[in-house]
Amino acid sequence: MPTPGVGSMSKSEVIDFIKKSKAGVLCLIDEDRPYAVPLEHFYHNNCLYFAVSAREDSRKLRCIRKNNRACYVIYESRREKPEMVKEGRMCRSIIVEGKIIPVAVKEIDVGNRKVKLQILKLEMEKIGNWVCPLEECDMRPHILERRPDLLKP
Repeated sequence: MPTPGVGSMSKSEVIDFIKKSKAGVLCLIDEDRPYAVPLEHFYHNNCLYFAVSAREDSRKLRCIRKNNRACYVIYESRREKPEMVKEGRMCRSIIVEGKIIPVAVKEIDVGNRKVKLQILKLEMEKIGNWVCPLEECDMRPHILERRPDLLKP
């Protein structure tokens, strides 16, 4: 299932990473514009599940109705988890591609009101992954902070 990448993870490492991660960025197409939104996820049976607003005017749902192809990015880096350096990693990420479909509307109690949530399912068709080995990355920490001239045209 995972496609090979530089320092890539095994299938079991990828699934474990997905299960242990709680959030990522869902990327959709909105007409001729990209649209990306951070979401929490749940993994089950080779699918990712998300809970979003069930409002009919939701931008996410409108995008999915027009084009149900999506990708979802999960990542971690040494800046958020400095302990990764001790484990010999600087960063790692996956990009899941597949079809996303609305599967159910659920109503939950939030305080003294009820909220309707749309449950979405992303069928994982392709998983790209990346693990950046320490020996390849340790020369690049904070490179844009040290070399702002790289941003000049």
